[in-house]
Amino acid sequence: MMSVVALLVGAVALAACGDEANSREAKNAYVRELNAAQVEFATNAETVSQQGKAASIGQYRRTLRHFEETIEDFTTKLRGITVPDVVQEEHEQLIAALTRFGTDFEKVTSVLNNPNARTLGEAQNAITTATQQANARIEAAAAAIDSKLKDA
Repeated sequence: MMSVVALLVGAVALAACGDEANSREAKNAYVRELNAAQVEFATNAETVSQQGKAASIGQYRRTLRHFEETIEDFTTKLRGITVPDVVQEEHEQLIAALTRFGTDFEKVTSVLNNPNARTLGEAQNAITTATQQANARIEAAAAAIDSKLKDA
């Protein structure tokens, strides 16, 4: 159903900074937490996708709601991570991309309250578009985080 963006920030050689919030250990902890949250999201999204082979409109609607919940859980986890100052803005961009992705899914799910052939097709197109846009935003935020951590 969905292609999930790999958000792996990667093994970054981090330079030590003076204050504790931006220390090498803090940055490494951030990368570990971000990667763990991403892996959990990818696993959950894949599970939802596999369970959601839409046999009916009701099943399709439930699958979308489950995916929406998966996005919300990932967003909540990201909000709970202690973020080094150097990537605070980029981390917020990542959260904003996921929040918008979740909002797009809510809109699609509401369209399916009174489905017909036209609204189903529109919903499928909207999901494809939302996924592509979210992937681009998430990739951009992840690349910015990676770049800043490498330069720090």
